[in-house]
Amino acid sequence: MDVAAGCTGRWARAARLVSNAQAPLAKARPARGRWTPALLAAIAAVASGTLPLPAAADDSGARNVGLAQVFAAPHAGALSTPPVTPEAFGRTAEMHARAAPTNQWFSSLLFGRWSQVLHAHPATYLAGADGFEIGYPHQTTVDAGGRGKDIAYPHHAALTLIPTGFQALDARLAGQGDFSVTVRMGDASGQALSATLLHGSPFSYYTLSSGGVRVKLAAGAHRCATAVPAQELCVEALDRQFALFAPPDAHWNAADSGEPVLEFGASGRFLSVALLPDALPATLAEFRRHAYAFVTDTRVDWHYDPATSQVETRFSATVEPRVAGADTALLGLYPHQERALVDVPAQRFRFDSVRGAILTVSRNSFRTVYTWHGILPFWPGLEDPADRQRLASVLNGDAARSRNLFSVQMGRGTYWYGKALSAVAQLMDIAEQEGDASMRDAQLASLRQRMETWFGGSNRASYFVQDARLGTVVGYPDEYGSVTHMNDHHFHYGYWINAAAQVALRDRDWADPAHWGGMVDLLVRDVGTAERGRADFPFLRNFDAYEGHSWASGDAVSSDGNNQESSSEAVNAWAGLVLWGEATGNRALRDQGIWMYTLETEAIRNYWFDAGGVLFPPEYGGRAVAAQVFGGRYAYNTWWTEEPRQIQGINLIPITPASVYLAYGPDYIHRFNAALAPEVKAYRARGMSDGTPDDVWQDLHASFLALADPPAALAQWKPRGSTELGETRSHTLFWLLSLKEMGPPDLTVTADTALYGVFRTPGGARTYLAYNPMDTPIEVRFSDGQPLAVPAHSLARVHGSTIP
Repeated sequence: MDVAAGCTGRWARAARLVSNAQAPLAKARPARGRWTPALLAAIAAVASGTLPLPAAADDSGARNVGLAQVFAAPHAGALSTPPVTPEAFGRTAEMHARAAPTNQWFSSLLFGRWSQVLHAHPATYLAGADGFEIGYPHQTTVDAGGRGKDIAYPHHAALTLIPTGFQALDARLAGQGDFSVTVRMGDASGQALSATLLHGSPFSYYTLSSGGVRVKLAAGAHRCATAVPAQELCVEALDRQFALFAPPDAHWNAADSGEPVLEFGASGRFLSVALLPDALPATLAEFRRHAYAFVTDTRVDWHYDPATSQVETRFSATVEPRVAGADTALLGLYPHQERALVDVPAQRFRFDSVRGAILTVSRNSFRTVYTWHGILPFWPGLEDPADRQRLASVLNGDAARSRNLFSVQMGRGTYWYGKALSAVAQLMDIAEQEGDASMRDAQLASLRQRMETWFGGSNRASYFVQDARLGTVVGYPDEYGSVTHMNDHHFHYGYWINAAAQVALRDRDWADPAHWGGMVDLLVRDVGTAERGRADFPFLRNFDAYEGHSWASGDAVSSDGNNQESSSEAVNAWAGLVLWGEATGNRALRDQGIWMYTLETEAIRNYWFDAGGVLFPPEYGGRAVAAQVFGGRYAYNTWWTEEPRQIQGINLIPITPASVYLAYGPDYIHRFNAALAPEVKAYRARGMSDGTPDDVWQDLHASFLALADPPAALAQWKPRGSTELGETRSHTLFWLLSLKEMGPPDLTVTADTALYGVFRTPGGARTYLAYNPMDTPIEVRFSDGQPLAVPAHSLARVHGSTIP
């Protein structure tokens, strides 16, 4: 983990990843800054739990959450505290009254006097000491050493807006919509330039309290050939076209110079800036029609319909007309939105971006619809006696050694502990479905006891703190900047929420808010609060509803923008919301989790996997995955290693019943696996081996292959080979044998309930599954007409007729 830079990287994961061999710390890859021996030693000591923390002087800040306990501050002597958003800058007073929106595309605004690059797509922005910069990036390649090329869309200032009436001292977050932000650049007297920026839109909107605006153009910029009214300016800069639209009584001075100045009249001090696809007269006329429809707020609403298994999202913008008749905005759709758009409009403007072509739509709202393909809390027991016997011999050993899962020396914070909880929960599920109640009860007791120890707050090395200044819950000890940089909360807490849901499905009393459920609810709210404007937690901390996926870095202090590496761990978190919501009877949370899971998986297909083969350019070298997706870059790399099996595998972990979304394309699965062999060969040819086992993560790759070809996956898996440190051999074998018996997931069939799954053998025989968490039986109907009666608190299975 790059503690200095606050990236989402996880250097110690080198271990998880190398299975039985630890990669040396020297392989860490911080984005900036330098590791010192003292810092490395201190971090390693804290991560391993070998550095004792001094006793706290005062625990009066502790409060009870049911039977759990959360602290108001870390114990005395703790080396890590959440980042501070200064009162002097970062946020306006109004925004300081709310929880800080960390882990978003604009979060760098919160932690410094000026922002890092804000990748809004297709535009980039930077609020800096020289003014407010606007860019429209071009695709470039970045030499990644022996790894080939990364693809980047770096920011370059084509235009810089500079107030003439005052000098801005800082840039602050002044407002937040669901896919828009307002940035205020002001001085000590209250004079300010305010900028409203939208995801996807070619437009940005500006108001000033006094004076005019000087526009510094990039070197070589010039006016467009198309004539425009006196209050407008059309320029070409850095091989891109831009238009600036001011009030009718405004005018430009020195319009042909490199620094034209806008002077306002009595109509007001405002302007909009648009990226243009071209500078043709018809194009300028169309953009002029939208230029004075100022977007002041944005909102996302969602709805899950169990009857149709459809997930609908409505994106809407509030518009303030700045001239008569200007009431319709020009919004931009990402590729994943365009493919799911309801009421497709006729549009012809597209903009280049790192996510692919962005399509503009002339409207203030639009809807998308996706299909919910269901998940299950666990799969049923094996039916083949030989398979059951083979599994039993492995399961007994893993269950007996399950306590060792908590002894992994990679770290003792919420990430590694959460992974161990998840692994034990999977062992419990398998034991239960295989009919071993004694083993099930032992693992259930272990889950309860281990979570209660953390939640209870009695262990001075492992506890939770609710930080009121930032608006968050953080777990101690810090892992990978989860405290110091607010990184990866959804990765960490997703494991905990899933494990807690497994307990709750069997012990609802344990999950009562007056008992231990209240603490789980705090973790849920930290990553998934659906209310806007709260002081304790921000709205959807990690989730970017417009881009359709999550962000991992808390402070986003990188010129490439925010980033997310392990998209599959984000999916795991949202699956946890679904299961916790079902287990506790919270349908609103369940529906929210379904919505987040569905959007995240669609984004993964488009931007991490490029399953349609339309995003990655030839310069990317034919690779099958972007292991790291940034605001302005994608890369075939990880934060801890350049080893290809881990680079590709990081977007597979953890393998759970919620991983069925990975089965959407057998052709892609085979392409993913085929691309791995030449990457491994090239890696070895560079002499990069650091002691990593030759079969590292072979269990994960076999599990992925099983979603397309179970017999081939079983043949590929090595029972005594390397095991990913959050996995067990029992779970991998159970997964492979289950898919051998049932066949891969069949995503063409849906059901009128949330927790379901359909599988189909190569011969066409379908297996239908559904889980009922309620106290009364339910009747489930699948979209192909198959009925299934499901008793209360039960998983039911029926085999349908063979489909030709």
